Amino acid sequence: MLARLRRRLTALAAVLTGSVVVAVIAAAFCISSKLYTLQQQTAFEAAVGDLWTQWEHDGVLDWDRIQRTARLDGIRLYLEENGTPLLFSVLQDSATQPTAVKGLLPGRGFDPSVPPLSGQVESCLVPNGSLDGQTVRVLARKQSTGHGWRLLLAWQSLAAERQTLLRTSLLFGGVAAVGITVLTLLCWTVAGRAIRPVRDAIHEQEEFVRAAGHELRTPLAVLRAGLAVLPGESSAEAVRHLQLLDAEALRMSGLIEQLLLLSGGSASASRPVQRVEPDTLTLDLAETWEAAARRSGCHLECHLPETPLPVLEICKEDVWQILSVFLDNALRYAPKGTAVEIGCLQQGRTVIFSVADHGPGIADQDKPQVFRRFWRADTSRTDRTHYGLGLSVAAELARRSGARVEAADTPGGGATMRLVMPI
Repeated sequence: MLARLRRRLTALAAVLTGSVVVAVIAAAFCISSKLYTLQQQTAFEAAVGDLWTQWEHDGVLDWDRIQRTARLDGIRLYLEENGTPLLFSVLQDSATQPTAVKGLLPGRGFDPSVPPLSGQVESCLVPNGSLDGQTVRVLARKQSTGHGWRLLLAWQSLAAERQTLLRTSLLFGGVAAVGITVLTLLCWTVAGRAIRPVRDAIHEQEEFVRAAGHELRTPLAVLRAGLAVLPGESSAEAVRHLQLLDAEALRMSGLIEQLLLLSGGSASASRPVQRVEPDTLTLDLAETWEAAARRSGCHLECHLPETPLPVLEICKEDVWQILSVFLDNALRYAPKGTAVEIGCLQQGRTVIFSVADHGPGIADQDKPQVFRRFWRADTSRTDRTHYGLGLSVAAELARRSGARVEAADTPGGGATMRLVMPI
């Protein structure tokens, strides 16, 4: 599914960006081809204009100059005086071309067989005409003189220009193809990165569902087994089994509450905000957990700053639950006879609650994983009262409160869990 989504995203992005590239390159080619054609036409008019100026002012033409113009610019000339071709007309390609060239002009309002009005110079430019199967550019001029009139016809084949434009179009097309290929590869990479969070979320969801099913299977199996033996037991045995089943149902209820909170469906997310003194909350928490610490063979130490801490506007129940999760984990891993330290302090615009133990600690490679759902450093899962959800629940509660949780090393060995609350 994700592979198909990636292909579709790539295709869509490639089509959109490729269309822009093609449009830009096509516009660039059109502009460059028009500028090139205009440049060639201007050069053609300038070359013919120079010859015409010499003929008009001097009454003669430089034979070497005419030959050089014909050779370098590819211009063919035909000249007449009073309707009679001049010697320079040998520069034409064939005897039939002047007649064909003249045939292109009447449609442009220029009749080469009719003398111009006295004292006037008439010109006609044919940018694109067909001559003997070729595409040519034609410029015609005629002028009256003191003893008659003169006519000049100049034409230039556009085959070389068309070849240049063709090569240019192939170059632009190659650039477009390379650009589209690069953009497609880039779109493929970007699409892969874009769907990576979706892929990770789907993987996490599958892992969550699989782990939740595994955790729910055990209490359900105990309940089914207990219910199966109840009909054949005495009243006393039945009462004892019912108590066991009730405890198992209570543990399953706690697991379901945690699963609901992690899935975003728990109503506890909307608990009211209260004004809480961090040091008082820390002392109350230590007093509440002192008995549990003694049962675990440990003792609690509370560390508070000498100056009062600022009052926080927080959900006290959420913070209490987060710190309780920290304490529960610390007491399970702390060696007997050691201290579990509870403290809070102000650091800049934050108040940091901490719970530290002197147990085995958390490996550096495991620190990023401790707040994941169902993650445990010990994967044996022999303790049915803990499902590997406590720290992930703490992280979710902290996120909803605008806080964050951290895992660090305790100086001298052990793990320290922190809750960083903004003031």
